[in-house]
Amino acid sequence: MPMCKYDSRGDLNRYITSYEGNMILYTNFDVVWCKVFPTTLTGAASDWTSGELMAVEQKLDESLRDYIRRFNNEANTIPKLQQEIAVMALMSGLNNCEFKRYLIRKSLPTLAAAFNKAHDYIKGEELLKTISKTVR
Repeated sequence: MPMCKYDSRGDLNRYITSYEGNMILYTNFDVVWCKVFPTTLTGAASDWTSGELMAVEQKLDESLRDYIRRFNNEANTIPKLQQEIAVMALMSGLNNCEFKRYLIRKSLPTLAAAFNKAHDYIKGEELLKTISKTVR
């Protein structure tokens, strides 16, 4: 995959041209280009990509477990992820639920702390589904 790196100090146009040239050698699928791009950023340039987590939103019928898994997968593609931004993005993308109300009240310092608390809510959500199925 691309050997080019960008740290925000060099010529951005030259970097983009180099990145495109490298990617064309490997694939022409846009989704791959988008996934690989953040891994080529270093230093201050890697901070740019933290904002892309804001676009990860829980779907209407998506369980908390599935949303957390999808969010975590996206977060893992971002080098040097800023934890405060990640927690804010996680909260922002949640549907109106008990876990979101919890995050609003608390100030969790890291994504790992938020995921640990989410696990408690996931267990509760899944227990309620099990109970409602057995009551029918």
